Amino acid sequence: MEGWKFWWGIAAFFLGGLSTQLNGWLTYRRQRKDKARDAEEAVRKRREEFELEHLVEFNQMLRTAMDRVLNLRNVASRELDTPAHYQERDEAAEALDAALWPLSAQVGFIIDHEVRDPAISLISRMRSESVSGRYGADVTWRIWQRGPARFTTS
Repeated sequence: MEGWKFWWGIAAFFLGGLSTQLNGWLTYRRQRKDKARDAEEAVRKRREEFELEHLVEFNQMLRTAMDRVLNLRNVASRELDTPAHYQERDEAAEALDAALWPLSAQVGFIIDHEVRDPAISLISRMRSESVSGRYGADVTWRIWQRGPARFTTS
């Protein structure tokens, strides 16, 4: 019986070491999972901040472009046949074009396709307003019939 007490002590020692190793391994896995979850949360938060920041910028640029569209429509609605009116109409169309370029560049930063696709369509319609205000509705219709892939304002 004396020999069994010795072996029980050694077995208890190994079982204690094994349980300590198992506990360390489980703790490591839990901490690794927590770190991965925290990293995913940080990425999600940065993505939301990025998207919100660019949507706010896009909204500000869109408001500016809409003001330019309304100004161009107002100028184009006056049917005056003077060089000053033509110059004013061209300046309003150029101001709209200048507002649309940064707006077009900003669309690429919109992550959600449900927001990006209507934004692209809206910018395309605003570009047609620029051409319509500069050249008249009949020229705009002919340009539009050629297809949006070849549609340019210059």
